[in-house]
Amino acid sequence: MPRTIKLHPFTILAIAVAVITMTTAASLWWLSCAVMALCLLIAGWSGHLKKLAVLSGAMLLPTFLSLLLIHGLISRDQSPAIAQWGPLRVTVHGLEVALSLGLRTAVLVVVGLLCGLLIDRHQLVAAIDSSPVPPQLGYLLAASLFLLPQMAEKQRRIGEAQALRGAGTGNGLAGWFQRVRLRAVPLVLASMQDAQDRAIHLSARGFPASGAHTRLRTVPNSPVQRAIRWTAAICAVLGPILILFLAALGGH
Repeated sequence: MPRTIKLHPFTILAIAVAVITMTTAASLWWLSCAVMALCLLIAGWSGHLKKLAVLSGAMLLPTFLSLLLIHGLISRDQSPAIAQWGPLRVTVHGLEVALSLGLRTAVLVVVGLLCGLLIDRHQLVAAIDSSPVPPQLGYLLAASLFLLPQMAEKQRRIGEAQALRGAGTGNGLAGWFQRVRLRAVPLVLASMQDAQDRAIHLSARGFPASGAHTRLRTVPNSPVQRAIRWTAAICAVLGPILILFLAALGGH
């Protein structure tokens, strides 16, 4: 059973942005590895370790392979080669560049995915709704967050209904295209009908509300969390500048 973190969604996002920007600016392999290890520990504590590992692996494996191919095998770098097979040559500098870029990308992916797993969608929408931003933004985000799961559920139901009728049961590539074609039309029509129904309901409720209105969901937002968000925002902006400045001084 996944555990829930009693933090404001904006607090989690602010900490994540600060960690990503400062780690990227530092560009230290051990720091990137430490951040990812910490993310895995948090994911294990919250019960999302398997999902985080699978999603991160699916996104990072092709990224590392492409970076290795570009910088490690077919690079134009003129440094001495470790190994060479015709036009393919592996150099120390190319491997270092590929590893550095790969670790930066890995931090962004792992921290971003962890945020997506830790933040409750309903809490995030409620937090945006209670913030000073326009209510249309909150509705747009809510529609985006819930659209894909709803469409996946509809696609599953359409597939089950067509399987009962014996439609779209062919094998091979032709059967796959037939199933996609048979499911696409009802899925699009159902989505358009949902959009029309939502527009009618929102219009009937006077969205967006101009006056004060009661919210059914409250999001914890203590002064400590607000202080943490401001500190994280300052670190996200000034931290990379300070790191790059210190690195420039060290280079001289």
